[in-house]
Amino acid sequence: MKPAFFDICREPDYVLFQYADSSVRFEEPDSLEQRRERIGFERVGNALAVTLYPSERPYLRVKLRWDGDLSSGLLCLGDSWGRSGISPKRDFECLWTGIEPRRRMPWYFHLFDGSALHSFGVKTGGAVFAWFECDSSGITLWLDARCGGQAVELIEPLLACEVVCREGRENELPYRAAEDFCRMMCEKPNLPKEPVFGINNWYWAYGKITHDSVMEECDYLTEMTSDAVCRPHMVIDAGWQQNYCSHRYGSYIGGPWEHGNSGFPDIAGTADAIHAHGARAGIWIRPLITCQNVPSEAVGIRKSDGGGVSLDPSHPFTREQIAADIARLRSWGYDLIKHDFTAYDTVRSVFASDASLPAFYDKHHPTAYIMRELYRLIEDSAGGANILGCSTFGHLAAGIHAIQRVGADTSGRNFEVTRTCGVGTLVRLPQNRTFFLHDPDCAAITAKVSHALNLDFLEAAAVTGATTIASVTPKTLTGEEMARIRRIFKTASEGGLGAIPADWLGHQEPSVFETEDGRRFSFDWYSDYRGVRQFYSWGN
Repeated sequence: MKPAFFDICREPDYVLFQYADSSVRFEEPDSLEQRRERIGFERVGNALAVTLYPSERPYLRVKLRWDGDLSSGLLCLGDSWGRSGISPKRDFECLWTGIEPRRRMPWYFHLFDGSALHSFGVKTGGAVFAWFECDSSGITLWLDARCGGQAVELIEPLLACEVVCREGRENELPYRAAEDFCRMMCEKPNLPKEPVFGINNWYWAYGKITHDSVMEECDYLTEMTSDAVCRPHMVIDAGWQQNYCSHRYGSYIGGPWEHGNSGFPDIAGTADAIHAHGARAGIWIRPLITCQNVPSEAVGIRKSDGGGVSLDPSHPFTREQIAADIARLRSWGYDLIKHDFTAYDTVRSVFASDASLPAFYDKHHPTAYIMRELYRLIEDSAGGANILGCSTFGHLAAGIHAIQRVGADTSGRNFEVTRTCGVGTLVRLPQNRTFFLHDPDCAAITAKVSHALNLDFLEAAAVTGATTIASVTPKTLTGEEMARIRRIFKTASEGGLGAIPADWLGHQEPSVFETEDGRRFSFDWYSDYRGVRQFYSWGN
């Protein structure tokens, strides 16, 4: 059988522009406007560099098409813009399916033809949002060059993306083929110098924290990591900031980030106290929301829900503010900084066609470029602290940030959410240590969820070498559970076992993990609800 592969690192067979004034029928044969002089293609090494040029008619999107025979394709896996998980609008992100021509696959996709896994994508850190579509007759790549909701007004040539592809080899392990392709997409990942493991207090406390509760957690962390070979992390999540409200839908949860609240009268002193427990100190921040007075032109294009204002990430005021905020957290002694919501607080939905949204302050660059430069600013301002990106565009942050949350929030209230948003991220494990350190989010140890299943999830993270973080209600582990979590954290502190999911191909929640020396770890993610739980809300 002919393999489901052909080389797309060549000039495409078809190019189509969508301009600001294009008809809604711009894709119809009688309305086509190609004008290839506005786009350049150059083979550079193993990639096709795609350059966009300034145009008297600003454009929104570009469609590239390569014709070829993919009729032997059986299974297809795409990626996600940022965090994958439960959402009614997932558009098949991070799901194994057959070939679905209308499916939009962000950044890259894998295609299995029964003999080999073939891969097509764009390198990380591009300047536009890119998604693929695949059908039996070829591959389409869309480049979204919008600035906010408007056409970008380029004033100089822009390297939009670099297209890469990889032909799989017969009988090659599909998971290893996917890893190799991730290395092609991200040639220089920025990785932590030591394993990242420990605790985060969000999923047991949900923001109801104080300095004293963090010290109680630190005492418990010391007991849980007594066998670890390097320092664990104690990560303070939302709840420390000066204007924090109880977490309910619509509550304000933002800056300023100049000091702690009454529960944290000396937030720098809290970092010192964490260090005194032999742990690394981590802290959470939502950099694009504030209740400060800001210049009107620095207000973001999306309204903040729950009070405050969103900030325009391209405006000089915003950039100066964020650089100062990140540097301040580092000066307080925090070794890990988790920044959150930058995707949500800017465009929220990449696929949205909301032309009523304005452009950003910098109207001469696409949204993706602006977000990439924001991540670089945060990294450069952190003074050597590890940056954990959460609710970011991971493909843009790869090679910049060391750690990336790859799924939506897990839960201390029901395991179904953790299975989907935590365990489900393990289908993206080929990105682990090829893009960044993979963070599947926290295993929760609370009264409302199965301790055993969450310890299974924590162990799966540890043996694969991903971040291994738990949210543990203090003084709730049994003696047997304490012994197990000590073993898990010891494994994590040693960098894991290099286990890979043996059932990765075609499975959404891998359950069997194997090491090169033959060790095998098997988990039953469906035992709690005897299948999946269909009816639940965020709070139960």
